[in-house]
Amino acid sequence: MAIHGHGVRRRQLRGPLDAQGEPQIVVVEIRRYECQRCGAVMTMAPREVIARKHYAATAIGLAVALYGVAGKCARAVREAVSPWRVVGASSTGWRSLRRWISAASSMWRCVRRSPSTWSTRQRAERIATTLAAHADGEPELVQAAFLGAVHAR
Repeated sequence: MAIHGHGVRRRQLRGPLDAQGEPQIVVVEIRRYECQRCGAVMTMAPREVIARKHYAATAIGLAVALYGVAGKCARAVREAVSPWRVVGASSTGWRSLRRWISAASSMWRCVRRSPSTWSTRQRAERIATTLAAHADGEPELVQAAFLGAVHAR
């Protein structure tokens, strides 16, 4: 295969850099390559990048673990993971958290679908424990889910 460099694209990644850290926005550079035979363009990104997600894999893993394992409410999870401090007055939760829980098996193939009778919190717990299983020997489950989200695929 004959590929050549085809530029760099900058992309935001949101969330804390460690499980107890302050949420922030980090800009990463994603290298692009073009196949000289077919013209297809490919990208190479850090493992923390999930396609079509603004938040890092670690941040999503942390959010799901805080909600499903630690039992935090959606607003507290948002405060721990989101760099945006302004929340609408009528906000009753965090829509992104619910979307991530619903889409977990498409972000990480190792996450099995949950029974339809399970609550959102039960689904989040399954996702968090599956991600935690991919962390290298971390005993604390929330921290393990944060770390395992990068290694799970």
